[in-house]
Amino acid sequence: MLKRFTWKENEIHSIQLKNDLFVVVQVLKAPFIAVFNLKSSDPEFDNDQIDLSLFEPFGVCMVLKEFFKKCSVGKIKNFKSNLDISIPELFISKDRGQWGNSSQFTDDQLIHNLVRIDPLIGDQGIMGNEIVEYNIDKKEYNSSSYEITGYNTGYEFVRRLILSIENNRWIDPLKELRLLGEDNYPLKTVEEMWKAGVPKY
Repeated sequence: MLKRFTWKENEIHSIQLKNDLFVVVQVLKAPFIAVFNLKSSDPEFDNDQIDLSLFEPFGVCMVLKEFFKKCSVGKIKNFKSNLDISIPELFISKDRGQWGNSSQFTDDQLIHNLVRIDPLIGDQGIMGNEIVEYNIDKKEYNSSSYEITGYNTGYEFVRRLILSIENNRWIDPLKELRLLGEDNYPLKTVEEMWKAGVPKY
């Protein structure tokens, strides 16, 4: 794993998900990364020369720098960056009026809004982000491309990438759990992930 890591826009990294499964991630403006549906059993991708501008990112999300540092095995120097990746501005967020009092509401009473986060300013938190649409339809927005506000981190991030790569679609179990109250995917515990070959970060 990387011992030193500096967040540098457009660098391309190999991320280890399992003992024999590595995927390609391009670092964007902090804290965003783009994940590509390119996988290999070789962390250096057989030294192939691939132009990522020929591929659409699998997904773009926010990730915690300290954990990204742990799961990256290093930069992929032979790949060419995709310089035309948009950073999302619209996100799904809990309602500020229910913040701190969510235990008083049943799951079907909890409100989620669509909010705007200016990439130049960054996430202003649940009280500061501009609400674009109030009380969104949870089922409709669960199947949308909008991300939940907040950083992807730890084993939840690795699990998300494994599920997405193995199912060939961008999956966010945490989003489904928050919006629909269900998580029907495997690898729910750290022990299950270790047994499946996920490194002990």
